[in-house]
Amino acid sequence: MRRLSRAEIRPERFAKRWLDARRKALNEDEHVAEHLCRALDQVFYALDAYPIDPALREDGDTTDAELLGIVGQTLEWIAAAGERRRPPPPPLFGSPPLHTAAPAP
Repeated sequence: MRRLSRAEIRPERFAKRWLDARRKALNEDEHVAEHLCRALDQVFYALDAYPIDPALREDGDTTDAELLGIVGQTLEWIAAAGERRRPPPPPLFGSPPLHTAAPAP
């Protein structure tokens, strides 16, 4: 996620690698704290609506800019949770305000 937020990898590559890593973690029955799981789920929800092949994109799909915004906010949320030593309130990702708050392309 940090590599995507620093523009070191393209969103399409991030999507493939992140989904592969998530699948592997689920298959190996890995678990994380509930608050971290909720944050990572938001990235999954964004990727679920993100067509990796640009030719398949339709209105309403997650855009590159929206994905970058969601990943950036997720990273900030995770960092804030670590600084507090306890989980903050759950993020409100997946709502229209998040998508409108995404950085400009």
